[in-house]
This record gives sequence, C-alpha cells and structure tokens, in this order.
Amino acid sequence: MTVQQISSVAIHDVCVATDFADSSAHAVEHALAIARHFGATVHLLHLVRPSKFAFVPEMMPAIDEAAARDSEQYVAHLTGTHRLDGVKMERWVEQGEISEVINGFVHDHHIDMLVVGTHGRSGIPRLLLGSVAQQIFHSVRCPVLVVGPRAPGAGAELQLKKVLFATDLSPQSLAAVPWMLTAVEEWHTELDVLHVCTTGNAEHPRLMNELRTRIDDALVAQQHGSIRLHLLRGKPMPCVTDFARNNREDAIILGLKPHRGLYDGPFWSHAYEIMRHAPCPVLSVRD
Repeated sequence: MTVQQISSVAIHDVCVATDFADSSAHAVEHALAIARHFGATVHLLHLVRPSKFAFVPEMMPAIDEAAARDSEQYVAHLTGTHRLDGVKMERWVEQGEISEVINGFVHDHHIDMLVVGTHGRSGIPRLLLGSVAQQIFHSVRCPVLVVGPRAPGAGAELQLKKVLFATDLSPQSLAAVPWMLTAVEEWHTELDVLHVCTTGNAEHPRLMNELRTRIDDALVAQQHGSIRLHLLRGKPMPCVTDFARNNREDAIILGLKPHRGLYDGPFWSHAYEIMRHAPCPVLSVRD
C-alpha cells in the first residue's frame, strides 16, 4: 500500500454479534456509539448454532422461536432505555455455524466493522466451551472490534483521545493506517506506535522510522496530535497490554496478515491474547 492509496474509512454499516449475555453488553454499547458518531446502521446479529443442539434436533424450531423472541425483547429494552436514540438498528437471527454464516452476512450487508464481546476465558474452560469471539476473529475478513472483559463500556458519544497502533512492521500492517487516519480526522487523537522486539533485530529502528514517515505523509493534511514511536523488548501480549494500560489508551489497533497473527504466531497466541487481556477495545484490520 502506497501513501497515495491511504485514506480515511467510511463507516455505514456496523454489525454487533450478541448472545444477549453480559459479556456482549459492552460490545453493543460500543457498536451503538460508533454508529451514532458516523450515522451508521447497526445490525444486531444473534446466531443460533445447530451444533450446540445436535442431540436434540427436534427442538430447533422452538429454539429459533425463542431466539427471535429474545432478540425482539432485547431491542425493546434498548429502545425503552433510550440507548437507540439517534441510531438506526436492524435485528437478525440466523441459524448456522460461525464459519458458514458470518462471512456471508458481512458480505451481503456490506458490513464495514464487526463488533464482538468476549468473556476472556482461558485454558481448559476455553478448550471445553470454545470462544465465539475467537472463532469470529479467526474467520472474518472485515475489521473486527473485540471488546474484552477488561475494556470499559462506551457512553452515548464515542471519545478517542489516545490510540495505540501495535505493529509487527510488516507491509501488511499498513492496512490499519486508514483507521488511524480516521481517528485523527474525527477526534484529533494522539497516536502511539509500538513494536515489540521478540528478537534483537538491528533493522527495527530503521523500519520504525520508515513507518513514521509513511504515517506522517498520510496525515500531512490533518491537524493531528503527537505521534510517538516506541520499541520494546519482550513478549508481545504483556508488552502491548501493559503499555496500553499504563498510557491509558482508549483503543488498540492491530494490523494483521491474512490468516496470521501478530508477530507471525498462531492467531490465538498473540493477537487474540492481546484482545482478551487488553484494558480497552481492540480493532484488528487484515490486509
């Protein structure tokens, strides 16, 4: 991606995947705040997965009916508490597995961003119960905003004063730059650019300066705040999440390679672990 190709993004349709549990409540709040700011439509998506009821297939019609009723009641609650003020919402109940439904839904409804909450399970509970957020993050190609258990809720108006861009310095990470540009245009946010050195590579300072030049060129017409570069040595997940916590970042942006995780590790070992432990929402953008 060249500098000439970098521009801010337009957000018209935001999808939030929810099971109506507490772990997805903050995700809905963030989706509504984003939609309200950009004048976008929120698509509230509840997915009924047949694999969870494989031993009682005869119950699927009743489960579908209950899911539709729960969705209707949830939207009525949001309306009654004025959380939908200024926001257009459409609700959907789909049946199928994540890999079968989500990408098709994103394509068919021209979704610009998918928002999902995660309960942050780890170890044996995650292996036994799985993680819907993790599966969505792994399978969806559009930008995904993950709101973890440590991330705060969102108010009616979205505020971004500080944004952290965590990068592996690959060319593919430039896919995230338009989203940083959007944050600068909309909120005049301050930018922290962080690379965690897992090895002592002497090329990293030069690559960081080249990335700084690209970002500066993309933002040349903007009245942006400061852009700070940081090189840290250590493990990606604790370095990124501790930096975000200590510097009170409002959001983390990850630029990722298709089907790969940050720093070339398995997707669950770095990028998703950052999302699970982050003190703020994490937006992943795939090249």
